[in-house]
Amino acid sequence: MASTEIRVQILRQAFERSESIIAVHYASGNLFKSKDSPVPVTCVSVTVLSDNSTSAFSLSDIDGQDLEQRETELLRRFFQFLSDQQDAKLVHWNMDKADYGFSALANRYRWLSGEDPHYRPSADRLFDLDQLLTDTFGEGYVPHPKLPSLAALNKIGQRYWITGKEEADRAENGDYAAIQRSTSEKSRAIAELFREFASGSIVTERSAGSVDFAGAKADAVRVVLEIADRMLYVERSLRSRHGDRDTLTVKDEYDVQDLLRSLLVLFFDDVREETWSPENAGASSRIDFTLPDYKMAIEVKKSRDSMTAKTVGEELIADSHKYAKHPDISHLVCIVIDHEGRLKNPRGLEKDLSKNSTTEGIAVTVRIVDR
Repeated sequence: MASTEIRVQILRQAFERSESIIAVHYASGNLFKSKDSPVPVTCVSVTVLSDNSTSAFSLSDIDGQDLEQRETELLRRFFQFLSDQQDAKLVHWNMDKADYGFSALANRYRWLSGEDPHYRPSADRLFDLDQLLTDTFGEGYVPHPKLPSLAALNKIGQRYWITGKEEADRAENGDYAAIQRSTSEKSRAIAELFREFASGSIVTERSAGSVDFAGAKADAVRVVLEIADRMLYVERSLRSRHGDRDTLTVKDEYDVQDLLRSLLVLFFDDVREETWSPENAGASSRIDFTLPDYKMAIEVKKSRDSMTAKTVGEELIADSHKYAKHPDISHLVCIVIDHEGRLKNPRGLEKDLSKNSTTEGIAVTVRIVDR
């Protein structure tokens, strides 16, 4: 199997060339109740990226009294679809398990019909989007459960979504239409998330799209964090000017904002100041900067004697709830300049604040610059 970097490159090239790419998702019965047979399948949904069309192979669309015969026909139609699309690359979400995935589907069909599926895609055509994102951005790129969390951060609707347990419960009650709606919407979401990933604009807790700079691509969030980490060196360099000319001296939060803005424009074409978030409880709050091309807000704070881990955490949680209501912001980057080292355990505090401040619809990244 090729490395993640190579597989991502293969997928992105296929996407750019408009090659056949299909998102696949399915619903099954209760994993814990199937003790002597493979888990039953209630619906398989596929979304073709080229035209965003979605097809469902569902028990709700197959007539008959015998449930196993209907399920056999469902799976036969699905494998026939794959056989007709043998050139396609298949993007999925964790469908690589023995009890949930392409192998499980094949085993269930074999158990029902006594025959092997007409066609099974080879491993090099299967791409687990969750694994690609994990390898690219790290294990904690979004909170669990990852698929709905990632969809929320990327403003993808979840109107008909029900959980896997709920799908199994609906199956026991024969509500296959609800399962079909849920599965189809999830396959469309996987397709859309893949588009965002392939184009370099997916939002996670650690990313907000790619910046083109000097012929290369860099993640926008990482660029902002790198700028913040190097601000002290720029500040020191500015102190020494030819002929002792006037210069910027960083004394307070406004000076920090001025310096950060000057550095941001090196990488970002559109840097906006003093944007106002929607009103919250009758009051509006100023966002220091926004990068509209990346749906990113940047909040800058400078540590002070009265600032503690508790107070900065309270401020961030309040900020994240307000910014989550902003239709054009999906990622908040909070930079706390603490060159004096007032805040204790900065790395642990960053992790805790990012986790506790992230809310539905907005990712929060915190960087405490203490060196």
